[in-house]
Amino acid sequence: MLLISGLTVEQQMGVAKARAYAQELQQTVFKDIVAQELVRRAEAQPLPGTVNPGLRAGVDARTLSVLSRVYVGSINFELTEDHMRQVFGEFGSVCSVSMARDTNTGRHKGFGFVEFLVPEAAALAMEIMDGTVLGGRALKLGRPNNYAAAIAQNFPRPPANRIYVANVNRAVTESVLQEIFSPFGKVTACVLAPDESAGHKGWGFVEFEGAEAAEQAAQAMNGLELAALVLRVRACVVGGPLGPGMAVDAEPAQSDYTGPAVQSDHSVAQPDHSVAVQSDHSALTTEPDHSGSTVVILSNVVGGRSDVDDDLASDMAGEGTKCGVVCKVVVHIATETELAELGEVCVFVEYAEHEAALRAIELFDGRWFGGRRVAASLFGVDRFRKLTSSDTMVFIP
Repeated sequence: MLLISGLTVEQQMGVAKARAYAQELQQTVFKDIVAQELVRRAEAQPLPGTVNPGLRAGVDARTLSVLSRVYVGSINFELTEDHMRQVFGEFGSVCSVSMARDTNTGRHKGFGFVEFLVPEAAALAMEIMDGTVLGGRALKLGRPNNYAAAIAQNFPRPPANRIYVANVNRAVTESVLQEIFSPFGKVTACVLAPDESAGHKGWGFVEFEGAEAAEQAAQAMNGLELAALVLRVRACVVGGPLGPGMAVDAEPAQSDYTGPAVQSDHSVAQPDHSVAVQSDHSALTTEPDHSGSTVVILSNVVGGRSDVDDDLASDMAGEGTKCGVVCKVVVHIATETELAELGEVCVFVEYAEHEAALRAIELFDGRWFGGRRVAASLFGVDRFRKLTSSDTMVFIP
């Protein structure tokens, strides 16, 4: 139940019941109004810069809605709609989170639906989140009952040379993203969904000259860590024209790369998964070899500096000792020049032995912590000491 400060327990229960009743009305009495709104959206012209091929192609809004929705079951009862929106936002823009609620208690029943802006985000969520443990429970994902009918509709199929990319750091521009994907073949379009306040929404599409390059890029780049976030990449679900993205009045960016995307033995040269964006966002750098390092960097542990509390370092040390002897834990607030690479807040864990650091990566990487999916990797010892030399949020066991 969502708590509102200043209300008594009885008032909180009343608010929960009111919300549950409003949701029930939405699905019954207002059902026709919702249907009319979906038709209105389907007939409306997309806004300038919109990156939604299905919408731009005029696909029925109800069909797009079903294709973009997933059922989520086995949800921890302490998790809220905001938690679900945050977790699933990794795959694309979340339009709505609808959780079935008990009309008597106002608590959700442990299942509901998450609807995204584009079908590709829903497909990614299905592939990655089904079976993922969140809040101590393994999520169960599925499709709505009318999904089979929706997927059978006569909508434009996606071009084989186009892929969907999500969880892109806001500091990464279209030109930087294009440069990252260009080794697989000539990139003919690279667009990110524009956002008025943040530049872009963190997802978009990359289109190649050939289908083979797109397939190889999707396989090789899914899971790439870029600017402290893990890219999510897959083939597209719905076809249609791409919007101009962040450059509303510009033509899609072109890559000058004309070299082969495939080696002679038909194996793709795997990209370095330690790519980072420089502070001026104008070029790419490759992290140095950290083999043998005893320092682990944990990203996405908290949402920002406002979420950091006094116990964070000691809490992470407590978890880290499961892997070996912890020498030091430092909660680091990034400077403006470090923001693109490290994120606003990261946690460093220094171990006594390299093997313990490797075990820590196995423990932390991909693990859910406080409703967020943590990323863990080795970090250079010398640079760690330089970055954290003046940090005050330090815990030494």
